[in-house]
Order: sequence, then C-alpha cells, then structure tokens
Amino acid sequence: MYKPFRALLLLSGLVIGSHVQAQQLANSPYSRFGVGDVVQGTGGVRNFGMGNVGVGTANMGSINDINPALLYYNNMVNFEAAVISELKKLEDRTASQVDGKTNLNYLALSIPITRRWTASLGLKPYSRVNYNTIVVTPVNDPSTGNKVAQSFTEYSGSGGLNEVHFSHGVSLAPGLTLGASGSYIFGTIEKAASTILVEEGETDISAVQKALVNNTTKYTGFMLKGGTHYRRKLTDKFHMGLGATYSAQSVLDADRQVSQERRRVDESIVSQVLVDSLDGHTTLPQQLQVGIAVDNAKNFVVGADFSSYKGSDFRGFSSEKNAGRQEQGDGYRIGLGGELTPDAGSVSSYFKRVTYRLGGYYSANEVMATTGAQEVKDMGLTWGFTFPLGRGVRPPDYTQAVINTSFAVGKLEGTQTQLEEMYFRVNIGINFNSRWFIKRRFD
Repeated sequence: MYKPFRALLLLSGLVIGSHVQAQQLANSPYSRFGVGDVVQGTGGVRNFGMGNVGVGTANMGSINDINPALLYYNNMVNFEAAVISELKKLEDRTASQVDGKTNLNYLALSIPITRRWTASLGLKPYSRVNYNTIVVTPVNDPSTGNKVAQSFTEYSGSGGLNEVHFSHGVSLAPGLTLGASGSYIFGTIEKAASTILVEEGETDISAVQKALVNNTTKYTGFMLKGGTHYRRKLTDKFHMGLGATYSAQSVLDADRQVSQERRRVDESIVSQVLVDSLDGHTTLPQQLQVGIAVDNAKNFVVGADFSSYKGSDFRGFSSEKNAGRQEQGDGYRIGLGGELTPDAGSVSSYFKRVTYRLGGYYSANEVMATTGAQEVKDMGLTWGFTFPLGRGVRPPDYTQAVINTSFAVGKLEGTQTQLEEMYFRVNIGINFNSRWFIKRRFD
C-alpha cells in the first residue's frame, strides 16, 4: 500500500483518541436547544461545496456518507480525513461579537468487498454544542418600583454527539443500489447556568458570589439508516439519478449528573454539592432525504436535495422513554449544487484537472424557547475545489491523492429573537484512492 496512505490510517487512530470529544465550532446560541446543531446528513467536503447535495449524486472518487446506497460506486479503497474552520459574527439589536474555531470534521474509509458490494467505516459529528450568552435583568423594589440591583444570568454549553458508522452499499440490478448504515451514537454535553446579583451603585464586586448549576449528560445509543438509488440513461450523453434515505427514530441512554456551586467572580470555588445523578433517555427524531441528479458519466454533475427533519419527535432527558420535553419543531432543508472537471486527463494544463464546485442551501427549523416556538432560518452560498496531487495515478498501487476544499458564506437568524449569526466556513480534506488487490502479471 502507498506509504502515506498507511501513515494517515495510523494518524486517524491517534486523532480519534485525542479529538473525538472536541468537535465544536464557534459560539452558536441556538445550539442550546435539543442536542445542539444537528449536522448529520450533510456529507463530506465534496458535498459541502455543492450546497450539501449528495442523496442522488454518485461519485467514484469520494465517500458519500449521505446515502449509503452510493457506496457501491466506490470501486477502489478510499480514505478521507478533513478539518473544519469557522469564523462567525454574532449580532443582535444591542451588541455584536466575533468568534472562530478550527476542529476535526470527519474520518472515513471505504473498501470494496466484491464487485457489487462496498463497505465503509467512519467517524463524524452528529451534533455540536457551543454557546455562551448573558442576560441582564433589572431588579426593582416591589414597594417603590425603583431599581435596586441587576441580575446577570449566564448560560453556557459545550460538547456534542459523535457518530461511528458502519455502512454498506450493494447493487441489486443494473442501475439499482441499496444501502444500510448502523451507527453508534455517543458523546457528552455540558450545560451550565449561573446568576450574579449586583446591588445598585456597588463598585467593588470582588466579594460577590454567583450561584451556578452544572448539568452534564453522557449519551450512548444506536441509530439505523437506509438508502436507495436508481440511475438510468436519459440520452446518449446524460444520465439521471434518483435517491432517497431514511434515518429511523432512535432512543439514546442518558446518564445525567447535576451539581450546584457557589463561586466568586474570579471563578474560585466556594462550595460544591452533587445534587443528583439520574439514568434516563433522550429521543432523536427521524429524518427523510430525497435527491435528484443529472450527470454525463464523465466530468459533470448537478443535483438537488430535499431533507425533512421531524424535530417534533425529539424528546429531552426523561426517566421514561419518549416522555421528555420537546425542545424542537419540524424543519426542512433544500440544497442545489454541481461540479465540473474540465479535463481529468489533461497533461498540458493542471487547472483543467481541478474539479470546481458551486452550490447553495436554505433551511428552516423551529426551537421551543421559553417564550414559545421560534423559527430559525439558515441560508448560504458554497463553493469548492479538488486539487490532484502529483501527475496522476501512481503504480504499482494505482493510488491517486487529492486535496479537497470547500467554502461557505451564510447567515443564520431567528425571526423572533432578531439574533443573527453571519459565518464563513472552510473545509479542507485529503483523499486517497488505491487498489489493494491487483494480480501481478510479471514477477
């Protein structure tokens, strides 16, 4: 096997051990609800550059974890690793701030078992939680109505859920493929709420203490996903692909610990008490995705996806199954994108061998805040490139290495809260394709 390929496989094991619980991105106040910002079903770097389109877009050179039925088209051993970076500006009617972060995105390996069957194994985030907000509330004297103090309440959270998936894609008939994926979901989400009461006119707050409630929940469970894809010839030059996936509702086991603390403003602990330790459950909702694509079986593809997220099925922590707080509403996502490689075999021009991608997306979801259901909209423009490394396929292993990049500029906003998140995201990944089982014709 190609030596860098072996090195990356070894490195991936080290990355899993050191970063599997650290997949948050920049501060996102809306990740406070449910299990955070759900990114399951949005695909890899290639899909990201095409508006997260991938349900119907078959590709031999990259692993498609949106629709497991498309694994059949990966007829070479394929390894992918990627990181993601985000720069974000948060803004409401009174203030704004800029935040940013870089982290591991995903790891994936696919292996063709037979000519009709390909399997894959991967690690990716299911959801991300990272928020920190402060609410300032005046405290008035009930007898006079005059302001006597200010209450500062801080809400913070971190962590998220991770997904280790084992997927299969098989060909049942010419053009018809089916796929299935079993995932182990795990992760820890930490949430905290603290309150400080500062009297009016007080200047020395070094002795002021804040009451803090910590909530740490560890999740484990399984999730099943099925997919199908049908591809047929439209004309002498073009083919059409139709795909669909369904992720079933999943009930996770949850272990929650709640503690209360008193701290000074310098964060030194005055007292700490473990209030409770409970075992319970959390329900993850079902998701349906459909997609259509048109390609020329050579260097061009364009596709569109629609995703329906049954957020109303979500139930927060509860000692009984499906009995927790709802926290989310239903939502949907629309994506449109395509890619073009001018001439993959060009010798005279490197840029003709580069793959160019463009796309966009729009989604609308609901979160159940204390003031009622609030709609959250997310829209963005994406683009990306694939840069081949070297001069082409390298014998005797017939290995091809490429660098994948994708970019997005977008805005997420709540229609009632008027809180906007304007972001710029970058995905960078490396991809190795190799043939492991080649009979040598000469000694």
